[in-house]
Amino acid sequence: MGKTGSGEDPNNIMAKKTLGKMALLILATALAVLAAVAEQPLTQDDVTLLLLGGAPSEKIIKLVEQRGVDFQLTPDAVTKLKNAGATDELVDVMRRVGSHPQPAATSAPAAPAAATPAPAPAPAATPPPAATPQSPPASTEQKVREVMQGLSSAPAGTTEDLPYAPTFTAKTLAGESLNSRNFKGKVLLVNFWATWCGPCKKEIPSLTQLQDEYGSEGLQVIGFSMDRTSGVVRQFMHTYRMSFPVAMADRDLRRIFGGITAVPTTFLIGRDGRVHFKVEGAMPLESLGGRVQTLLSASAPGTQMASAQTASAGTPEPLKRLDPSKAAEDTSGPPIASPPESAQNSPPLPPTQTTAAAASPTVRPAAARNAASAASPVLSDPSPERVQQIIQAFAAKEKLFKEARDNYTYHQINKVETLDADGSVDGMYQQEWDILYDDAGKRIERVTYAPLDTLKRVMITPEDLDAMRNIQPFVLTSDELPEYEVKYLGHVKVDQITAYVFSIRPKEIKKGRQYFQGVVWVDDRDLQIVKSEGKQVPELHTKKGENLFPRFTTWREQIDGKFWFPTFTLADDTLYFDQGPVHIKEVIRYSDYKQFKAGARIIGVEAIDQPKDKDQKKNNAPPPPKQ
Repeated sequence: MGKTGSGEDPNNIMAKKTLGKMALLILATALAVLAAVAEQPLTQDDVTLLLLGGAPSEKIIKLVEQRGVDFQLTPDAVTKLKNAGATDELVDVMRRVGSHPQPAATSAPAAPAAATPAPAPAPAATPPPAATPQSPPASTEQKVREVMQGLSSAPAGTTEDLPYAPTFTAKTLAGESLNSRNFKGKVLLVNFWATWCGPCKKEIPSLTQLQDEYGSEGLQVIGFSMDRTSGVVRQFMHTYRMSFPVAMADRDLRRIFGGITAVPTTFLIGRDGRVHFKVEGAMPLESLGGRVQTLLSASAPGTQMASAQTASAGTPEPLKRLDPSKAAEDTSGPPIASPPESAQNSPPLPPTQTTAAAASPTVRPAAARNAASAASPVLSDPSPERVQQIIQAFAAKEKLFKEARDNYTYHQINKVETLDADGSVDGMYQQEWDILYDDAGKRIERVTYAPLDTLKRVMITPEDLDAMRNIQPFVLTSDELPEYEVKYLGHVKVDQITAYVFSIRPKEIKKGRQYFQGVVWVDDRDLQIVKSEGKQVPELHTKKGENLFPRFTTWREQIDGKFWFPTFTLADDTLYFDQGPVHIKEVIRYSDYKQFKAGARIIGVEAIDQPKDKDQKKNNAPPPPKQ
């Protein structure tokens, strides 16, 4: 920020006056419109005008409580309102009130309400107009999505530079109407093809496979045939068993897509309605699948797509509690401490609400588990007072877990891959550690496997290594709780357990510190974190370079019947560096948890298979910082 001299430029003074007059004009216009239709709910434009005009947030909240709103609070609408200056409190009020304003007695000043007691019940007795849509309360899934959208790696303006996909209407060969507006919120793969096109014949089975595999995740494949007659197309569809809708590509349809000069031509359209990829010519299934996965995961934060690269590392077990009668069979280690007095004196928590038995405890794909969880009924929410008690109680439990984990040895595998535009791995970093502790609880890492680092477009930094140790296996103890803002999001069933969901964000970013920001799921019976989803903050931008971090999800499992231990971390994200985006995949596995006796003493630890010459040492040295 520059510093001005003693005399300000008259042009700057004039610009400031003009901006001030414009703000006043916007505010005056908004208030005039609102006064003219005082009986109507607020539109999104009404709220936006008030925000741009500088109206106090308290005044807007009061208007929302009195009038309600007539629009859906979709994630896109929330983003636009926040860009205009809406606070979280205002968004919560709009979501709570919806199209049902509060009676005048609760929203208007006390004196007018007392002066007209008779008409007061009228608003409650009169139902809202049928034409006014009601904004349903946001689900926990929607709230989680909003939190994760705020952690997107894409800088402002990245997607805005992409062109919007054209709107289109057509009729499929099955006689059904095909309207692009009906696919809002989905990822569209629009393919122009022909029966006489050799590469098309090779690609069509891949498109059918993608539709079958990712249709439940939000992908819709649409085919537009460039043939002159529909008879040959129908026969082709039957022969190739095409499972997605197909329509004939007339001249207007080809024109609105910019003029199709080659077949096949494929457009990949994100949930944001913008064209992210245009490909002329056939692509192998792996390449198309990689691009589809990138769009699906980027458009729906928090949804992780297990790929061929990550499948080899395994998948997380579904969340389930151990049978207490079979837990803690290994008692050779030190006893687990009792809860601190503050936790013991906490008010009793509400009983856990159970639901029908879940599916088999065998490992299911992450996408299937997420779909099953999303279909589960939402459980009742605790009172605000009880929420605060739950937060204090689970933080106390997390402190006990952190102390207990220092009495466990375990094995940790860290693997980071970069992927090119076709989804192929073009660089890899991997290290495996044995995690040990001395009598003082000091962590000792023994590197057991470290192949040559082949990363070229990114570098592993000390902050990345710290994240592998402390941020990704996130633990929120009562000691760290004052540093974070914790907000209750909901009470849901996930896999085979029920859990409270909280958003977590640091209250203040202190220099030289790294924090977790995202969402955690807390088991409502054990009051421990069982899943965390978010990223490491802050990202670092210095003269020496950039240090960006991917979003990740960490799952825990009950190991000893007492505590939930992190066992699996998965990150699949795109980091937007100034020199270009880099697709990152990261897998961390924590295994072989074992208690050790406190009386044992570790004399010394050193890496196995140590290099014998300087060249080998150089190859195994830690990589340079990420630039």
